[in-house]
Amino acid sequence: MTSTDKLLQMLLRTGPLSRAALAKCLHLSRPAISSQVERLVEDGVILERGCGSSTGGKPPIILALNPRNFCAVGLDIGHSSKLRGVLCNSAGEMLFQAEVQHGNTFESILDGCRELVRQLRQKVDLPLCGIGIAVAGQVDHRLNEVVYCANFPVRGKNLSGLIGSSFNCPVSLENRARAAAKWEYYLGAARKTEDFLFLSAERGFGTAWYNNGKLFIGRAGVAGEIHDLQVPAPGGNGMLPIETALSETFLQTLENPNGYLLETVQYAVRLLVNFLDPELVVFGGKLRDLGVDFMENISENMALDPPRVLTFKLSQSGRIGAALGAALGIVIQNWTQFTKEVTNES
Repeated sequence: MTSTDKLLQMLLRTGPLSRAALAKCLHLSRPAISSQVERLVEDGVILERGCGSSTGGKPPIILALNPRNFCAVGLDIGHSSKLRGVLCNSAGEMLFQAEVQHGNTFESILDGCRELVRQLRQKVDLPLCGIGIAVAGQVDHRLNEVVYCANFPVRGKNLSGLIGSSFNCPVSLENRARAAAKWEYYLGAARKTEDFLFLSAERGFGTAWYNNGKLFIGRAGVAGEIHDLQVPAPGGNGMLPIETALSETFLQTLENPNGYLLETVQYAVRLLVNFLDPELVVFGGKLRDLGVDFMENISENMALDPPRVLTFKLSQSGRIGAALGAALGIVIQNWTQFTKEVTNES
């Protein structure tokens, strides 16, 4: 990552800052920051947005990302019967959201994705720089292809290529838990920490882990896939894969589904926390919908050894977190492309 990438992502995560504040946050000299800022202002990537409060001298000029450069669409394939989509500007801000139904066939999912993009791109007069698609499954980023998906028939179907050819723009696939965690890191509940664990449930159970400000992806890029994690079955009768234990179909067969859900999530969280040692745990998807009482119950019964501070928060993005993160990934990729072009021109 170049220093310019870091500058842009700092403005995304913290909001508008002065040159002096940017230099301090990025541990760079004022001249180094000023030269980068002048180039980015000249090219319209960032804007000067008036003056901040003075601390005794001349009021500092405040810098912010330019929201009018382009837009990006984020799609989420995670719900059993509907697709979610969002449109974000070049500052990562959501402008519009939409939903369409699907029949859980590849053709209906493909048609639904196309319809969402058509609806959303018509909302603003900005160039579409790309489309991000969050999928409940494993993604091979080298091939930009879904290589595992238990609940939706999108594996190995060239979804990104088909969508990209329809709109003549790049399309990137991402695991939906990772996409949602990215949005929480930059703009949501994890904005003020560098180490957190994101847990989400929709049709499956997904996790993502940020360590020292970086998403941990593993050697083969599939870290965080815990659908086969074994958890106690009801009544202590053996073990079950967590994806089975937390499925709606299975929970509906139980006399006390909420109690079992709480016990199972608590068991999984304790295992993951003791193994990864995050500072923060963020609940997304259906886990977020269970509310503050559910989260506090888990927190109060989280016996850690050795004892240490662990914070729990609910996702700030709700059910559209994966779509938001998918769009945000496209926004950041577009900055990266820009900085590479700048470097090549220099």
